[in-house]
Amino acid sequence: MAPSKTTPHASPSTATALREELEYRIAAVPGVERKVSRYGHGQSFAVGGREIVHFHGDSRMDVRLTREEIRKRKRDGTLDPRLIARGPGSEWVEIRILGPRDLAFALSIVEAAVRANQ
Repeated sequence: MAPSKTTPHASPSTATALREELEYRIAAVPGVERKVSRYGHGQSFAVGGREIVHFHGDSRMDVRLTREEIRKRKRDGTLDPRLIARGPGSEWVEIRILGPRDLAFALSIVEAAVRANQ
């Protein structure tokens, strides 16, 4: 039998719990405020009024890392393969939240986005 080509995902209740935990942690980052998303679903997070994080469902999060930070990480070879660039000139990267191990990584990217967007 051929291996499955589907993307692994958390169960709906686990995915919701992970998103809620991540939202709690993001809200605790200094300088971050909650607001209604212009792009995603429901709540987003902003720095200085500029949206930097929003969600698409419970397991997909977009982070405005900035073009400059994405280019720098590509140039330095430090762009983590878990980040999915939204396009060649985009400021946004996508992160999949598939399990508890993804929370610390996602939060580290949010913290980098806070610094890049100040």
